[in-house]
Amino acid sequence: MPPTLSKRRGCRYWLKLLIVGVFGGLFIGYWAYVIIATEAYAQPAQTSLGGVTPRDKGLAYEEVTLTTSDGIPLKGWYLPSRNRAAIIMLHGYGGNRLEMLNRAALLAKHGYGVLLYDERASGESGGAQRTFGWLDVNDVPLALAYLQTRSGIDPQRIGLLGFSIGGQIALRAAAQSDQLKAVVAEEPGFARISDVPDMPGLMDNFYDVAYWVGEKWLSLRTGVPVPPGVIDDLKRMTPRPILFTATGQDYRRALVHYFYEQAPDPKEWWEVPEADHGGSLWARPKEYEQTVVGFFDRVLVK
Repeated sequence: MPPTLSKRRGCRYWLKLLIVGVFGGLFIGYWAYVIIATEAYAQPAQTSLGGVTPRDKGLAYEEVTLTTSDGIPLKGWYLPSRNRAAIIMLHGYGGNRLEMLNRAALLAKHGYGVLLYDERASGESGGAQRTFGWLDVNDVPLALAYLQTRSGIDPQRIGLLGFSIGGQIALRAAAQSDQLKAVVAEEPGFARISDVPDMPGLMDNFYDVAYWVGEKWLSLRTGVPVPPGVIDDLKRMTPRPILFTATGQDYRRALVHYFYEQAPDPKEWWEVPEADHGGSLWARPKEYEQTVVGFFDRVLVK
């Protein structure tokens, strides 16, 4: 074989090998990233509250433990009602009830009872794994039943306020129980990839695939079936007043607005575009109070 031909074949071979190696490495790295990220989401986020309680804000409260159907203790606080209405509060992913304490104090100032607790495998609650809110929906009826037994609360005046993943849990829980009379969904997250609106960008397609693979891996990893999405539950929801709140001007806002468009009436919309995720209370405290408390006043207290 002529030397020149042998050399030419050798260069082509190494070039192909390099291309295959680069794309193969990217492919393996992509799936490794998705699996590692999903594993991180499933890990417990149990932390001490450092001795902080509602008493630090001058609020009377009671320690509460709710026990789930599979035996997991959920630790929480109950702030007594003075207006016969009460709100169940649900925190974000990786957070705990401290995340909701300022919101709880605001509602308590206006006479509302508030039940806030650490979700599964979060804060001081038990549980060996988090499931992106999938199983937490099943725990909301426990909180509802607890409030319905409390003296001074009208069972027809119980609502939900959920932030981030807590907002996702709140919407899905309300769709499954018409005894929850009103919902504030503060920057709700998605439950599964079918909840995410179509986005035109290449990076959006990258994340779509990652989310789809992630939810399948999380289901396999935890043994929990992928549930119906927020959109599916909203379509089945009997008319209930819902207030959607949003921050920022990116995909988070787009997601919340997509939920708003799919939700049945009556529904309301409020956004704080200059605030970061979870920052609406701090960016516009007076307006937050007027909007959120005013919403509950109209639909629960009247």
